[in-house]
Amino acid sequence: MKSSKFGKLIISLIAIIIVMITSIGIIASYPTIDKIAKEKEKEYSYFEGYEFTGIMKGISYKAFYDTMRTSGEETVTPFEILVKETSKGRRDEHAINYFNSLVEDYTQEYLNVDYFAINPKEKISVTNIEGIEVLENGDIDINSIKSDYYQFYVIINYDDLGKPTVKYAYGANQDTVQQNIYNNSNSGFYGYHQDLVDITNVNIMVGVPKELRYYDGIAWKLNNSLNDSYGEAAVIFISIAIAVVILIGLLIPYNRAKEIIGFKVITKTPFEIICVLVGINIFLTVASAMFMISECIVGVPGRFIGGLTGDIGLSHGTYYLINFLVWSVIFTVFFNVGLMLKHIFKTGFKKYFFESTIIGRVLGFVGRYIKRTIKALAEVDLTKKNNKVILKVILINGAIVSLFCFAWFFGIIGVIIYSVVVFLLTKKYVDEISNKYKVLSEATKRIAAGNLDVKIAEDLGVFEPLKDDLERIQSGFKKAVDEEVRSQKMKTELISNVSHDLKTPLTSIITYVDLLKDENLAEEKRVQYLDTLDRKAQRLQFLIEDLFEVSKATSGNITMNIEAVDVVSLMKQTLLELEDKLESSSLILRKNFPDEKVILQLDSFRTFRVFENLVSNITKYAMVSTRVYIDIIDQKDYVEITLKNIAAEEINFDAENIVERFVRGDESRNTEGSGLGLAIAKSFVELQGGSLNIKVDGDLFKVMINFKK
Repeated sequence: MKSSKFGKLIISLIAIIIVMITSIGIIASYPTIDKIAKEKEKEYSYFEGYEFTGIMKGISYKAFYDTMRTSGEETVTPFEILVKETSKGRRDEHAINYFNSLVEDYTQEYLNVDYFAINPKEKISVTNIEGIEVLENGDIDINSIKSDYYQFYVIINYDDLGKPTVKYAYGANQDTVQQNIYNNSNSGFYGYHQDLVDITNVNIMVGVPKELRYYDGIAWKLNNSLNDSYGEAAVIFISIAIAVVILIGLLIPYNRAKEIIGFKVITKTPFEIICVLVGINIFLTVASAMFMISECIVGVPGRFIGGLTGDIGLSHGTYYLINFLVWSVIFTVFFNVGLMLKHIFKTGFKKYFFESTIIGRVLGFVGRYIKRTIKALAEVDLTKKNNKVILKVILINGAIVSLFCFAWFFGIIGVIIYSVVVFLLTKKYVDEISNKYKVLSEATKRIAAGNLDVKIAEDLGVFEPLKDDLERIQSGFKKAVDEEVRSQKMKTELISNVSHDLKTPLTSIITYVDLLKDENLAEEKRVQYLDTLDRKAQRLQFLIEDLFEVSKATSGNITMNIEAVDVVSLMKQTLLELEDKLESSSLILRKNFPDEKVILQLDSFRTFRVFENLVSNITKYAMVSTRVYIDIIDQKDYVEITLKNIAAEEINFDAENIVERFVRGDESRNTEGSGLGLAIAKSFVELQGGSLNIKVDGDLFKVMINFKK
């Protein structure tokens, strides 16, 4: 037990070390990730994107409107300036809403954007910054823009026809910005930009400072762009690490994997819950790659660590410790994913699906319920009423059809599909019944033809009761035939044995009678022959008496004189009368009798005859100088009398047949006896409500008599 616990501890410790090494490996790759992320930032600028071009379009419309409305003395509305004459009264409200949405984006979402706009013809300018100068031709002076102040700025000139031209771009590719502005001028809010006039005769500068003053949409996008770069740079390192821990989980031998702490909990958790946990872990992995790595490298709290700890000051070492703990959790989950996949492969997809998934368990339950219903139909007991089964099927069918009714038109399609399924199941059910009936019919014909060894191995469903009845009839017929054959054989043997046993003494009597007729026979011989005649006559008399006794016992035509009998005293009396025979056989008697009397309601004469026959058999057939055991055991509800001896000859007869009439253990019939002793004993015992059984174990011959109290 201690060794087993130690083994579990070792394999669990190895798993922890694997996770820790992988976590340290990811953190060790941070400098490389940082380098790759910064290279990606150089390759792509957020300001070149289509989204920021849309922002510049909104700012351009606002600047254009501001220059137009300040050109006159009267206040004018955007509707009067921006909506085309052909669109007024048609979609003007939507067009102005589109313009207002552009302006609203600038005033609320893009506060970090600086702009300067000038109408070169009217010499009217609008701006939210200072220090921008204009050349004599109306162009914006690039030299007046502080390049070191901005991370991005662009100058766009709109001509008389509304065509935009990017004159200069800093922090982004000029051609790319030009192309995006051109593409953006042909799209808009559900097409309502087409109802706005083109921006004309305006030169605009749009810039974003290096030091952002507000946390607006620009700041959020720039931060996201940086996080995306770190996420893209880290994905290959994280993917390799995840693949490694999953692969290690798969390669660990299953018997060892089962010893890892928590493995049993994982395997018993439903698959759907595991998927949710893995999904959360994947989300945590993505968030860590995009936010946590950059926070750790820069050492400034952001969305991840900042969201957990707030803006409190943390040491750089603390950032790395948090990163290590988070990656340890992530890789622990993925390591367990590897173990889980191994468990699924080992268990088998089908077995795992139905045992370890909620959907599989539900489907399995539904499937088992349907199978039980179909089985109930297929195994309907035709000998009983089946109202419950029929009602159950009707209710289930009604519930299913009712559900289809709630689906309106689609319910009709469902009913059609359901009807087809019911038809197929019903057809299959009827075909199965037909096939089972054919099997039953064929078996009946073979039995009728006399083949009583027919076996029906398969399940006959509704005909199963008939199958059981047929097997009982078959067994009854076979038993009757066997009994008849056995009876005929016994009759033949009985006649043969009776003829032999009666003929032997009778032949001797006839022979000696003929010898006595000789007048010249000596007196000594005459006395000897008469003595032999007397013995043979007595043997013939005993044989005929035994035959009458067993005949009356078998037919039941015998009167029993029931009285209180002490079986212990009766057995002692029997042994006393047969003492000479026991001594002449040199048998050693071992008795185990109760000290007190054992009183039973028996016929004393016939019980004595039972004991006498059994003890006489022992003196005839037991091996000389062996021990004989006679036990009388007084139980609570019955008395057991047991006689045991070792046979002189090999026991090669059937213990059941030895109690039949004229059956001897000495098949050569050389010993004296009628062969009726055990048969008479068994009949007398059974007539008194008891039982007599023979048991043979090698050369041990054992007789067991039980009398009920």
